[in-house]
Amino acid sequence: MSALSSEPVSNLPTSSEGLAAFSRRRFLQLTAVLGVGSATASLLAACAPAAAPAAAPAAGSQAAGEPVRGGILKAAFSADPAGFDPVRGPSGMSHVVIEQVYSTLMALDPDATPYPELAESYEISEDGLTYTFTLRPNVTFHNGDPFTAEDVKFTFDRLRAPDSGYSYGAQVSTIESVNVLDPLTVEFKMTERTGPFLIYVAFPGSSIVPKALVESGHDLNAQPVGTGPFRFVSYEPRSMIRFERNETYFEAGKPYFDAMEYHIIADTTALNTALMTGVVNFSNEIPPKDWAALQANPDLKAVTLEGSRYNWMLLNNTVEPFTDARVRQAVSYALDREALVKGAFFGQATPILGGVIPEWNWAYAEDVQFTTATGEPEKGKALLAEAGYPDGFETTLTIASSFPAQMAMAPILQANLEQIGIRATIETMEVPRYWDEVWGPSNFNITTMYWLSPLADPDDFVANNYGSANAGINVQKYASEAMDSLLAEGRTAPSQEARKEAYRQQQQLSMDDMPIVPLVNGWLLIGHTSRLQNYKPMRTGFLKTLKDAWLAE
Repeated sequence: MSALSSEPVSNLPTSSEGLAAFSRRRFLQLTAVLGVGSATASLLAACAPAAAPAAAPAAGSQAAGEPVRGGILKAAFSADPAGFDPVRGPSGMSHVVIEQVYSTLMALDPDATPYPELAESYEISEDGLTYTFTLRPNVTFHNGDPFTAEDVKFTFDRLRAPDSGYSYGAQVSTIESVNVLDPLTVEFKMTERTGPFLIYVAFPGSSIVPKALVESGHDLNAQPVGTGPFRFVSYEPRSMIRFERNETYFEAGKPYFDAMEYHIIADTTALNTALMTGVVNFSNEIPPKDWAALQANPDLKAVTLEGSRYNWMLLNNTVEPFTDARVRQAVSYALDREALVKGAFFGQATPILGGVIPEWNWAYAEDVQFTTATGEPEKGKALLAEAGYPDGFETTLTIASSFPAQMAMAPILQANLEQIGIRATIETMEVPRYWDEVWGPSNFNITTMYWLSPLADPDDFVANNYGSANAGINVQKYASEAMDSLLAEGRTAPSQEARKEAYRQQQQLSMDDMPIVPLVNGWLLIGHTSRLQNYKPMRTGFLKTLKDAWLAE
């Protein structure tokens, strides 16, 4: 799932009053699932040396004038949702629908700092094992049912049920019980300190559902009902999802659009054409190759933001010679990440030179830097020789051909590896076959992948990729007791300062062991009509902040 900082950060506040001040200070300081395919993925969806890439874009907003009511926001996406029930909608496309229709106890601001949403305030006990939320009064679901603490308990008990099938069960695994103290107060008892918990309850999967309606047999997967800014109207597969303004939304005066439409356009070229010609007026799926053309369109606004969509190379830690950390480090030294940025992302990415937690996140480890943006192949050659491979070796690089960026990176990676004597043959395979024959059974020497899921808390960036228990994503089969211990410490440490130190050590160990090779962090590329005002893009890639935006006349 995401946060930030340029100076040492104080402990995470133990009440919503502290968090409000914390969030404002953060904002002044700095202004989701992998690329998916099958059931496995639901846990998750030739270049010369390049010029230095532009600096990573910072979060910002485009505010102008007084809010204007009316109009229809028409957004374009390339995929259909997988469902609208928070417990059953695993994909990112499901989440961008769910977040408009439902609300959560906490929400994330553009820089992924949590703040109260359906909660009015909260308190955390000194031992970190009890969270008490005071709820907003006079909130109603779209069907008219009042929102109470009973709905919160029902929602989280439903997510925690053994047969729930919830894809993000790890987020609720440390909840021991949910207790209703009164109609507007709910208490969470935890089995252990859970540093990311406030972010977990802001995730779309944690959206609050109406207890009485669900118990009556209503199917939220077909007809979602929540307390969010927009009411669900209809869904036509492979065509469109329609929403209308929720006139009883608890944030007075919002949202400003009369309606929203999500147009589903599978072909990305057609999607971009629809935006360029005004058929739609918003998209956050702009291909990097089309970015320059969008910037040149006077009717459109082009917005870039470094988020959490990082790309990485997987070296099978159980296959020789990648069992040797020196070989894995040699691979990292070989890579020219600037060439990847220019050749595969048209300049719209940030090279990852150290740990995978990005600079905008509060747990970024500035002192953990492994190599340079253009690589250090001589160091790579020396490490290979030290490991017993002075003449290099032959191997295979297997790429999921369904992902354009991975295909674009492949020949650059191949050429980089050749410089230190690693002769890699590129093999390609389409999704879903790739998931079943390569990813799932760890049947590869080298492969690559990227995060599309929203990453917010530092734990989101590292636990799945480095934790030995996370076999669905740690398919390189890395196992380290020291790493698992640091990951646990990062989740359960009593203060943000202590958590940051744990993640600094974790990122250093990730460079020492190099079980995966971080590549680049692809930027969010957003295009929208120049009439759209006060839209603040989110580092998670979510679209919750559309409720605050309007279309100028």
